[in-house]
Order: sequence, then structure tokens, then C-alpha cells
Amino acid sequence: MQLSGNIESEIFKLILASGIVAKIVLLILFIFSIFSWSVIFFKLYQIRRAEKGAREFLELFAKADTVYQIHRSAGQNADNPLSSIFREGCSRFEEIKNGGSRLLSDRTAFMNAIDRRLKGTIEDETTYYENYLSFLATTGNVTPFIGLFGTVWGIIHAFQQIGFQGTANIAAVAPGIAEALITTAAGLATAVPAVIGYNYLLNRLRKLTSKMEVFAGEFMAFLEAEIWSSQKDITEVNAGSIFDGG
Repeated sequence: MQLSGNIESEIFKLILASGIVAKIVLLILFIFSIFSWSVIFFKLYQIRRAEKGAREFLELFAKADTVYQIHRSAGQNADNPLSSIFREGCSRFEEIKNGGSRLLSDRTAFMNAIDRRLKGTIEDETTYYENYLSFLATTGNVTPFIGLFGTVWGIIHAFQQIGFQGTANIAAVAPGIAEALITTAAGLATAVPAVIGYNYLLNRLRKLTSKMEVFAGEFMAFLEAEIWSSQKDITEVNAGSIFDGG
């Protein structure tokens, strides 16, 4: 324990005694680290919240017998991607009904129009949850090289000291080499959590996107079955009766 404390104290002294370039490199790495950890915690909270809301919405969806019941549930549980997909599908349906489109007479074209809106919404939701993940990828790729730059600069400084002192003994070069290696360690300490966080969050997001795609298919089948359950032409379906329980 005492040895560990001495090492940490010496490292801190080396940082304080390091040159301006090394200090700038360490400051840059520190800023990257703070922002990357902030992104990791924020996105983890955001994705967990979306997953929880999606599970709750799927439970409501499984219990619903009509689109009206789902529509009412979507309003009560709105802060999740599945609810957004459902609302956009309903919105597109109402646009077609109220606009008197030719799609009303073509069942396949009508369902394709709904499907395109759902796919567009899935892309929008995925893009929304991907926000800031690129920063983690950038941090993981860039910070090791920033640390390496500090290392190279420190080694150059160490060789300059050898030239000034006219000797190559360990006492002459050790401080410069140690200062250089600190920036390498700082670069790796910044990059590794960012890479792990990026891969973990991206995997969670892919699972969430897959869940959105599955739900979109289930909703399409549910909507189609309800609208054409009585083999009526879509022009005879009252949009209000579907979404307001009438």
C-alpha cells in the first residue's frame, strides 16, 4: 500500500513537472475522457428507459383487442420508440383516409404506404438513439494517437537532455521517458472505456432496433386484420371508429 501511494505521488509530481506540450496533451485527453464518460452514462440511461418503455408497451399491445385500445395505451405510455412507431402508423392511416387517396381502393398499396411510414419512423428512432455514439468511436480511435504524440514529444525531450548533459545514464533519461509514458497511459485510459462503451451501447441499440422492426410487422398485421376483418372495402371504414372507439 505504501509503495502504491509513493508511485501515485511520483506520477502526480511528474505531471506537474512535465512540459507545456505534455500538459496540453493530458488536458485534451482529460476533456475527451469526461465527455466520453458523460455520453456513456447518458446513452445507457436513455436506452434503458427506451427498453423499459418498449416492454411496457408490448405488454399493453399483447392485451389489446382493437387498435383503439392500443391507441389509448400509446397516449399513456408515449416515451418509447414502439409508441412512436404506432402513432406514426395511425397518423399515416388518417392522412390516407382524410385525403381521399387512390390508395383507399388498393389494399396492397395501402398497406405498403403504411409500411413505408413505419420503416421511416424506425430509421428516425434509430438515428435519434445513435446520437453521440460517434463521439465514443472517435474517442476510441483518436486518443491513443494523441497520447502517442505526447510520448514521442517526451522522448525527444529526453534525448535533448542527454545531449545537454553529455551522458546517457538512466538518471538522465528516466524523468523524460516516464513523462512520455504517462501520456501513453492516459491515451489508453481514455480510449479503452470509450471503445467498450461504444460496442456495448451499439449492441443494445441493435437489439432495440430489431424489436422495433418486429413490432412494426406485428402492428401491420394487426391493423390489416382489423380493417379488413369483415372483408369491407377500405373506403367503407370509418377512421374515427378505429381510433376513438366509436
